[in-house]
Amino acid sequence: EGKISAAKLGQAIAYGARIVQVRGDFDSAMRLVQEASQELGLYLLNSINPFRLAGQKTIVIELLHQLCWEPPDWIVLPGGNLGNTAAFGMAIVELEAAGLIRRRPRLAVIQAEGASPFYRAYRNGFASFSPEPAETVASAIRIGNPVSYDRARRSILETDGVVEIVTDDEILEAKARVDRSGIGCEPASAASVAGVRKLVRSGVIMPGQRVVALLTGHLLKDPDTVMTYHLGPEAGHRPMTNRPITIEPTVAALRGVLSDVA
Repeated sequence: EGKISAAKLGQAIAYGARIVQVRGDFDSAMRLVQEASQELGLYLLNSINPFRLAGQKTIVIELLHQLCWEPPDWIVLPGGNLGNTAAFGMAIVELEAAGLIRRRPRLAVIQAEGASPFYRAYRNGFASFSPEPAETVASAIRIGNPVSYDRARRSILETDGVVEIVTDDEILEAKARVDRSGIGCEPASAASVAGVRKLVRSGVIMPGQRVVALLTGHLLKDPDTVMTYHLGPEAGHRPMTNRPITIEPTVAALRGVLSDVA
């Protein structure tokens, strides 16, 4: 309750779904869904379901097909519940076994600093895993106990992958740049772009390497974040803000604000 973007909730309401709001966070709702699937016979559609992962593998298959089966050096993606991470590793291994690719691209999974249990497990060599409270502006990856952890760990190990974290500020700045390019994405997607920038600065991604960064969610899934970034109280301190300009209804006033437009 209160932890999902209004745009996502609005779509479900508009399409006529029966909306049940659970008090708690994503992980609380996930536990309830797992129990309900056993006791009430509900179909569990989360990425813990292997059939869903099989579908998510097609992202990598299409990506590599579009690259004429020449893998990039890196595939960078946001990490929350880790379903995509699990599916991507499975797809890469299977494509290599089928002879469609000659080498495995490395996976780089990017988590928000405030929701980074997978990163912390990676940093200790996957010796242990501890769920944690999650808080980040990137609501789609605001997950402290990812159900696909074990499969995702295997994906990192099988692709010589890495896990990195980025701050909310880094996510928002990356999102603003993606939005300004005309593509647009919701905050969790921008984590992958922020992660690329960080991995380049740290030398993990080397000059000349080919990189594909995945954007997993549309801009309109979280328009509230756009408005807060550009119009909120912190907007004046952000380099990519784009505040509307209010003028009187005169040509002279319009000419004044357009004078620097080529």
